[in-house]
Parts: sequence; structure tokens; C-alpha cells
Amino acid sequence: MLGKSATFAVAFAVVAASGCATFPANDPALGDARFSVDAARRNPQVATYAPVELDQAAATLRQADELAANGGRYDEVHQLAMLANQRAAAAQEAARVRSQQAALVAQRTATEARIQADLSQRQAANAQLQAAEAQRQAEEAQRLAAAPSTAYDYRRRDNEALYEAPVISVRAVVGPAQQRCWVEREVVDSGSPGVNVPGAVVGGVVGGVLGHQIGAGRGRDLATGIGAVGGAVVGANVGRDASGPVYTQDVQRCANVSAGAPLDYYDVTYSFRGAEHHVQMTSPPARTVWVNAQGEPRV
Repeated sequence: MLGKSATFAVAFAVVAASGCATFPANDPALGDARFSVDAARRNPQVATYAPVELDQAAATLRQADELAANGGRYDEVHQLAMLANQRAAAAQEAARVRSQQAALVAQRTATEARIQADLSQRQAANAQLQAAEAQRQAEEAQRLAAAPSTAYDYRRRDNEALYEAPVISVRAVVGPAQQRCWVEREVVDSGSPGVNVPGAVVGGVVGGVLGHQIGAGRGRDLATGIGAVGGAVVGANVGRDASGPVYTQDVQRCANVSAGAPLDYYDVTYSFRGAEHHVQMTSPPARTVWVNAQGEPRV
């Protein structure tokens, strides 16, 4: 009886020893891992900036809990608990760094926006100044345009000393070219070939000469015109068949004539005390012009 009790005691001790080697009742590493993961979950920065790291820490903690619940080895559970604790701390650190980086980016963006706003305000202020200056210039131009123009007075002042200045050059400035138009009689063929153009010209000249010898005054002018037209028609039909009639018509011709354009003024250049001066005159100048001590022309 005593031998059986001793054997049971030894067997109980072996079973107890084997159970303690498998997993102790309380592992502090597993508790630390649970605390670290819970703290990371309660941190809003971790949920925003490190959600992947938090999920990895939570998954490792679940593996440790499941292995401990299923009677896993102590060292394996301990290693998983330590890894979960480390991953929870890494999630906290990643969230802290990334939140600081986000704050720096937001601050830089706000600074750039403030600088851009200040630049826009300065540009708007400059635009207002430019608009005000343009308005002032426009008003000044309108005032000058409305003011009566005063011609420069070239008359000699009282007791003013005058000097002779030699004229260097004179340039006549004329107005724009004028258009002059006149009417000519032109021989027109109805479409048949063979119009004798030289004959028409000669016939017109001869007919005009003959008609000019008839009558006097307006009658002579009329006879000259009729003779020129008739001679042109006859000359144009000389040497061609009678398959198509030839007639004349009035044709207006125009040309720009600059030779007869009106003269605007004379641009006169004269020298006085080593400097060139200009003056506009309505008539050609002499070899010299009278000026005062400042070189201003006088008459």
C-alpha cells in the first residue's frame, strides 16, 4: 500500500513539472503586449497615420493569445508577446513621426498660401495705381485737347538783341498726293476679231483736227468731239470685215498726282552758336534768319 502511494506521488510530480514547463499561469510579457496594443488603439494618431502597423501588432497579439489558449510552448508564446509589444511601440512611433511631418506640410502650405495672398493683394494694389495713373493721363490729354492751341509768337520782343544765323538746308513739305480723274472715249468691239486699234487712234486724231476747224466757241468744241469720235470709229473699221459693229464709250481713268499737291510748309534748318535749330516757314527763307540770343527765330 505504501509503495503504491509513493508511485502516485512521483507520477503527480512529473505531470506537474511537465505542465509548468508548457505555460505558466501568468506571463508578464503577454500582459505587456495587451497593454501596448490597447494603448495604440486608443491613440487617434495611430489610427490615422499608422493603421498598417497597428493591424500587424494586433494580429501578432491574437496569435500569442490563441497559442497560449491552446496550450502552446511557453517560449513561443513569449516570443509572440514580445513581438506584439514591439510592433505596438513601432506603430506609436510611426504615428508620431508622420503626424509631425503632416503638421510641417500643413504649415508650409499655409505659409505659401499666405505669401500668395499677399502677392495677389500687392498686384491688385499696383493694378489700381496703374488704372488711376491711366485715368489721370486720359484726363490730362482731354484737358490739353480741349484747351485752345496757341501759336508760337516769332515777333521781336522789346529791346531784344537779334543775330543772323546761316540757313543750312531747306526742305519743302507737301501734302498728300491728290487723285485726278478724267474721261476718255474708248473704242469697243462687239466681239468680232480684227479691230484696227491703230486706225482708230489715227482716225480719232484726224477727225478731231477736222472738227476743230468747224464753228467757234462751244460749237467748235462740240464739232471737235464729234469729229474725234467719228474718226475713231471709221479708223477702227478700216481693214476689217463688217461682221461685227464697233462703237465707243466713255471710260473714267484716275491716277494719283503728287506734283500738284499743295505745299504745307518749308522745313528750315539753321545753325547758331554751334547748334542746329529747326523752324517751319510758310515761304522760302533767305540765306540767313534772324534769331535771339537763345537761337529762337524772330521776324
